[in-house]
Amino acid sequence: MSKTTIYFVETKTEEQPIAVCQCVEHFYERGKRVQIVADSFLAAQRLDHLLWTFAQASFIPHRIGPSNQERGAVVEPVIITIGVIPVEGVTVLVCDGAVGLEFMERYEDVIHFVLLDDAEKRQESRSMWQVVRDKGIEVNHISYASKGRSFPSAPQ
Repeated sequence: MSKTTIYFVETKTEEQPIAVCQCVEHFYERGKRVQIVADSFLAAQRLDHLLWTFAQASFIPHRIGPSNQERGAVVEPVIITIGVIPVEGVTVLVCDGAVGLEFMERYEDVIHFVLLDDAEKRQESRSMWQVVRDKGIEVNHISYASKGRSFPSAPQ
C-alpha cells in the first residue's frame, strides 16, 4: 500500500457533517473509493441522508455497511461503517467518529477533523498530530479559515 497522508481539517462541531460530505465529494469526484467511519447507527443515518441532500448538483452513490457478517466485495464507491470495519479496496478514510492510528494507516488518505469548539477533542487531535509526526507519517493541516476554497484544497 502507498504511504498514508493524514489531513487534519479544522471545523466546528455543528459543521462537521457537511464537511464530511464535502470531503467525500472531493475524493469521489477524483475516482477514489471512500469509507466514512461513524460512531453510531444514528450518525451513519444522518450522513446517509446528508449525502443525498447536501448539494443540489452532486450525486454520490453510497450505502451504510458492511456489517461484520457480510461477505464479498462492496460495489458502492462510498461506504459508511459504524465503527472501524475494514472494507476491501477503499483508499480514503473520512473519520466522522473516533478512529485509532493503527486503523488509519491502512489507507492512503485520511481525513481527521479537529473540532475547534470542543476543548477535549481539540486536545486529542493535538496529541494525535504529535504521534503521527513522530511516526513520520505525512500530515497536512487545513485551517478553518481556508474552508471557503474547494474543500479540502490540498488532497489530489
